Amino acid sequence: MQRIINALIQYRNPILYFFLMGCSILFLTKKSKYHKTQLEEYGMYVTKELYDINHKLSNYFKLKKKNEELLKENKKLRELYLKSKSLALYPNAFAKKKHFPFKLKEANVIKNSFLNQRNNLIIDIGTSDGIKSDMGVISKNGIVGIINSVSKNYSSVISILNQDIKINVRLKKSNALGSMFWRGLNPLEFKIDDVVNNVSFKKGDTIITGGMSSYFPYGIPLGEIVDFESNSQNGYYSIDARLFEDPSLVNYVYVLSNEDREEILKLQENFQNE
Repeated sequence: MQRIINALIQYRNPILYFFLMGCSILFLTKKSKYHKTQLEEYGMYVTKELYDINHKLSNYFKLKKKNEELLKENKKLRELYLKSKSLALYPNAFAKKKHFPFKLKEANVIKNSFLNQRNNLIIDIGTSDGIKSDMGVISKNGIVGIINSVSKNYSSVISILNQDIKINVRLKKSNALGSMFWRGLNPLEFKIDDVVNNVSFKKGDTIITGGMSSYFPYGIPLGEIVDFESNSQNGYYSIDARLFEDPSLVNYVYVLSNEDREEILKLQENFQNE
């Protein structure tokens, strides 16, 4: 009881103010039809605005929930798509026995540099989400880069817009392997080396991931051939390629976790030590 009394004493001025205001409004509405009408209209306006705010908030949270559901569904579909493409690398007789080692985790891009010769991205998942260095990063329509360093909640990604990085690729129709790297200017323009001269292909042919690294599975569409020339001296083609998706405009990505990576690296290490 003493607390109530103390509170009334402490806030006596605001309480008195609102009490007198209430009395004034009550007096005006009883004595004046005009003021009564104005007050009712104002009350209706406030009620309408509160209803609109409540409706918009409700729609916002419903939409946010729906978007989260769609993102999860897209993740599942993306995994199925990658699995179907990757298993195509193996003979049909072994396709059922071969498991798909890549798992996806979705992330938002919070920083994406593209004006330098060695660019990088920052994404909003880290060690607390199971992310480690040397994991591949892809987007809806291509590849983005490779995880370089990780903190608790964020990860740094070496962008494919980096002249120090080469991506193992294939020419889809001929199945020929090559190495793709950024030319350093337009974010869509890349070069492909190490394709031998005896391979047959043409402009417009699709380029896909080669499946010969632990970063990315086989078969992700990357771009198309726009021009090429044969070098008779070294026996290889020099190919100009254009990506399907601009890496500098990516806002949402998937991080690839390869469950077989440690096993593969251990075998490679043993082979090198022999």
